[in-house]
Amino acid sequence: CGIDNDVMPSDSDGDGDIDWHGTAVSGIAAGKGDNEIGIAGVAYDSSIVGIRLTGGDCERTDNLGADSLSHRLDLVDIYVNSWGPVDDGNILEGMGTLTLAAIEAGVSQGRENRGAIYVWANGNGLANRDNSNKDGYANSRYTIAVGAVDWKGEQTTYSEPGSNLLVSAPSNGQDLDYQADIITTDISGSEGNNITNYTFSMEGTSSAAPMVSGVIALMLEANSNLTWRDVQHILVQTSRKIDSDHIGWFLTESGNWYNHAYGYGLVDATASVNLAKTWTSVGDETSLTTGKIEVNEFILDNNNEGITSNFSMNRGINIESVEVLVNITHGDRGDLNVFLESPNGIVSELVRENNQDLNEHYRDWVFTSVAHWGENTFGEWKLKVNDTVNGGSSNRVFNNWTMTMYGTIEPDNDNDGLPNYVDS
Repeated sequence: CGIDNDVMPSDSDGDGDIDWHGTAVSGIAAGKGDNEIGIAGVAYDSSIVGIRLTGGDCERTDNLGADSLSHRLDLVDIYVNSWGPVDDGNILEGMGTLTLAAIEAGVSQGRENRGAIYVWANGNGLANRDNSNKDGYANSRYTIAVGAVDWKGEQTTYSEPGSNLLVSAPSNGQDLDYQADIITTDISGSEGNNITNYTFSMEGTSSAAPMVSGVIALMLEANSNLTWRDVQHILVQTSRKIDSDHIGWFLTESGNWYNHAYGYGLVDATASVNLAKTWTSVGDETSLTTGKIEVNEFILDNNNEGITSNFSMNRGINIESVEVLVNITHGDRGDLNVFLESPNGIVSELVRENNQDLNEHYRDWVFTSVAHWGENTFGEWKLKVNDTVNGGSSNRVFNNWTMTMYGTIEPDNDNDGLPNYVDS
């Protein structure tokens, strides 16, 4: 903002405090260590590039987002994003075309073509029954969506669920005042959040995202050859199952535990760095698409059975992420649930009903899932849409959907033209 080199924030809302949020985020990720001052960040030897994107004279636009997410691509390894759409459960907001193009350039050209890393806070709208899959930044396959756990290792009262959620990290719990908070850097002097140079008030998934970013920095320090996809693979394999009594855990087809509230679990810095040291980069990315699948069926009101559309995929790649583009006509889209079921019976909850979302339709909206990581695409996939809320709009039609799956090629050891998984 301001088209200058001055990163210092301002008092954007006139409350007497200078906007301190970005400074607090940066301290969690990379506050300097071994200097006997204040706190130490997770990756305490990293360097910070500050970018003014919100607050003060900043109006967040597509062009400004694109400039921010590609700023000094020759220098920046990791872009930490503790911002996004309002978490009121009532909003669908996707990336603009310029922002998406900037991130696509980042993952293809950044870090000497190994790909810049984009980390995103998953959202703080749990109390509003918001879902992170309604945030087109956090649910991009190019980004690492991070949820928050409290001091007990349980989902916080604000961290949003979503099948796009990859991993979780600690943040503040709201049941212990000032006993389980995140302590980090504040604006210097008395005009920030605290009269000292440190704040005890950092909270939300905004705290969790820079923690994971710091862990990723340690991974890149251990092995600078990791690609942006390698980083995601390592986090999937090394994150730890927590809160074992939570009913949402299930074992994926690839043998990892997944939970829509936690992703693949709590980030583990030691395990991630150790695996990074010996990691062999995954093969080039490939993709498969179903093309548009026409459904055009009426959705019954307050009916769990709903409409299920099937598609048989006769080709096999090993999945990393799945995108499902949907067109659903509905005057009260908050009444809707959308579930994707794989040939192996693994179910992604793409979105759950939310009576606080009173807006209309899903128009060309892309839901994302990482719950099928390591699964093979071959076989029959099912997309179910149902309306489980009584009343509301009578205009309810499941129009069409398109599924695109990204991953790596499955080997064909006997050279018969069929991947090993299909042979089996």
